[in-house]
Amino acid sequence: MDKTLIVHVLIVNTDGKVLLIKRAETEDVLPGVWDIPGGTLEDGEDPKEGALRETKETDLDVRNLSLFHFTSNVDQEKNKQFVRLIFTGECESSDVRLNPEDHDEYRWVFPNAVPDDMRLVEYLLQTFRVFLQ
Repeated sequence: MDKTLIVHVLIVNTDGKVLLIKRAETEDVLPGVWDIPGGTLEDGEDPKEGALRETKETDLDVRNLSLFHFTSNVDQEKNKQFVRLIFTGECESSDVRLNPEDHDEYRWVFPNAVPDDMRLVEYLLQTFRVFLQ
């Protein structure tokens, strides 16, 4: 079974809100679904450096990166295990710039009050629960 290591960052602004980004409708994987910034770790890349690299795609200056949670799931159809390392990070600016080929919308939300109209990736509600403990 193949394994894929993914890094994500729960970015928190000065208001205590977290950044959610919506995958572009043209994406092959989970189009139109809300997630937090992240992506696949490159071969030989340090997880923290990979997480910082992924936050650069938002054009935010994220600091105080800290690993706080992980999730894992197996996709039997793909014969693949996905392991996610989830970091937290802070930023002062809330001015996000996205690559429209990857993401077409963003919102800052309180993790305990995510609007019902947002379809989230499967691991995110559990991540919020751990974050709020």
